[in-house]
Amino acid sequence: MERAAVPDAALAAAYDAAERGCLAVGHDPPGVVVARGSTALDFLHRMSTNDLSALPPLAVRGTVLTTAIGRIVDVIDVIRRPDDTLLITGPGQAETVRAWLGRHIFFNDDVVLDSRTDIYRLWGWYGPQADESARELGDLQIPTGERVTVIDDGLVWEVVRPVRGLRCLAGPSLHRAAAVRWGDCAPGSPSAAAYEVLRIEAGLPAPGAEIDPDVIPLEIGLWDRVSFTKGCYIGQEVIARMESRSRIARRLVGLHLATAVELPQGVIVDGQAMGRMTSVATSPRLGPIGLALIRAMGDRLPEQAVLAPAGVPASIRELPFG
Repeated sequence: MERAAVPDAALAAAYDAAERGCLAVGHDPPGVVVARGSTALDFLHRMSTNDLSALPPLAVRGTVLTTAIGRIVDVIDVIRRPDDTLLITGPGQAETVRAWLGRHIFFNDDVVLDSRTDIYRLWGWYGPQADESARELGDLQIPTGERVTVIDDGLVWEVVRPVRGLRCLAGPSLHRAAAVRWGDCAPGSPSAAAYEVLRIEAGLPAPGAEIDPDVIPLEIGLWDRVSFTKGCYIGQEVIARMESRSRIARRLVGLHLATAVELPQGVIVDGQAMGRMTSVATSPRLGPIGLALIRAMGDRLPEQAVLAPAGVPASIRELPFG
């Protein structure tokens, strides 16, 4: 569903909060898969791009599930709890992830997977006062690095992109408390629109935009979710070959637009189709901007493009935006 435009003044105020105070955001509800069993963590380690083998209890680590040809199944955050492990999937992806993983459980794996829907919500606090804002929900010990802190029926951890802040997987009780405290911060609100601007400025991929089944993780900059020293996983050969040979077929870039456009838009360079625009927003600081996945041209980054069918000129930028 297309969301209504956010007034410029409301967007600017929310954007400013992330720089000077705290931007509270109620993100799209995530999917959650619960993994139980004595070999659950080892199984997830074998199935995904990052090294999960030494993930301690109450810690979080990002990883990616990929197909045999290196395409993304989903980008997930893994939280290890004392008695089970949570997989935070993209919105609406819990059952897809559970079913895909389930097809790879062997007879000697002690793993049980259970998808959860409509139980958890995802909140975020971003900016220099993020810690103080999160503490309004209770006695919270601020987590750092990969550490996860428990508060009420929620889990809180630190994030560094698009700006430093905290993220919370909230159960019903904590979600109600957050909704009462911060009101409408859900998708379509000025807060969510400001977060989208910050996400694009930072070059952070999002589900349904940059993250899709046709993309390889390295093409959209998910290097921090891939280990190049761990053992085998599905899709490793393709991803490792891309890294070792420095041959990335496509790359994620920023676009600085002459005027605002609506998606979908193709990216044309010197009369040739080079890729597609994946996200667009109007930044209070930079004006109309976007992200695009374009064909790589070695070390050379084209400077100018034209969007089609809009016919709007765009400057191509390295990410993150300066």
